[in-house]
Amino acid sequence: MAEYSNDEERLLAIVDFFKHYRNLILSVIISISVIGVGSYAIKYSQDSKNSSAALVYDKWIEEISAEDNSVINENESFNILISEYSSTGFAQLAMLKKASALAANSQLNESKYFFNKLVDTSSGFFGNSLVNKISRVSLARILIAESNYVDALNSIENLMNSSDPLVNELAGDALAGQKKNTLAIDQYNLARDLYDDDASKNIVIMKLNNIQQVL
Repeated sequence: MAEYSNDEERLLAIVDFFKHYRNLILSVIISISVIGVGSYAIKYSQDSKNSSAALVYDKWIEEISAEDNSVINENESFNILISEYSSTGFAQLAMLKKASALAANSQLNESKYFFNKLVDTSSGFFGNSLVNKISRVSLARILIAESNYVDALNSIENLMNSSDPLVNELAGDALAGQKKNTLAIDQYNLARDLYDDDASKNIVIMKLNNIQQVL
């Protein structure tokens, strides 16, 4: 578990996380755009809701491109998109961009609101498993930094068998925060073995050393 001496360090850790994973989030957003928009384009004649959502999304993109930092600002097109078309891929894509930008801008409560909304709207048979996973992992990272370890673990519990080292590392952080050190060590060991870069491995090894000192 990461140790923070004050609230400022906790906040900086969250901001660093979203800045570090910005390229990953952007690549996922792009892939969702290509896959989602392409599939919806095929069904435009059959699904007027997706067609309308696409128009609102395009308008929002134009508006946020016109001024700096406008992704995090209030916007009527965005509000229409998530209130009237929340089940569409376009609304999920917009919320993912918004939630990530808010977190990187240290607006954590607002960011959690949209990540929670994304978890709900991307779940189920007609949901989007990739968006759901990103939302759960991002939410867990914020909750851990806020020392809300129980909710953090609940957020990613159904992802812990996904062979994703980041999920295992976050699970280890949440378990360590609850003083469930043996279970935390198991998750850290999984993360260490799954990571393929030395920097991430070394961070997990450091966490393992810290937790083993208190056993």
